[in-house]
Amino acid sequence: MTTTKRYQAREESGATEIVEADSIQDAINQAEEWVADGSYDERVMVRFSVYEIDEDDEQVEDGESYTGEVEAGPQPEAPECTDGAEHDWQSPYEVLGGLRENPGVWSTGGTSFVHKYVCATCGTYKTERSTGAQRNPGEMAETIEYAPANDRSLAWVAEQGDNGGAR
Repeated sequence: MTTTKRYQAREESGATEIVEADSIQDAINQAEEWVADGSYDERVMVRFSVYEIDEDDEQVEDGESYTGEVEAGPQPEAPECTDGAEHDWQSPYEVLGGLRENPGVWSTGGTSFVHKYVCATCGTYKTERSTGAQRNPGEMAETIEYAPANDRSLAWVAEQGDNGGAR
């Protein structure tokens, strides 16, 4: 039978939250969710700690504890597509390059990858960077960036229209 314990989660800015959990892992999960749901202006890594507390909210000597990081804050929003349409993200080799078998994808070492896309409607570019499991402290697991259409992507979009739509 597990006994519910009390833990305090502390975010690097000093904000705290008390959680009740059956295990340190459950407390960590609750703390990660609490930190990630915080109000941030941009995508950031937030350092936090979780430690067991007693009925007086004092840290338990030799109690369970954990320190880690979690991603928080909004990913950037995609720019508007043409005439209010939804973006149709594609990975055409002729625009993005890479391998013909896997266009728009590059390994950046270890478990890190870059995935590039272009919208078949408006020509806007989207780049997703994923660091995977082998990331440095403070490095975000995933980032998204957008870049405006250029002559190459716009020519591809026009060609798709001439050929009856995107592939």
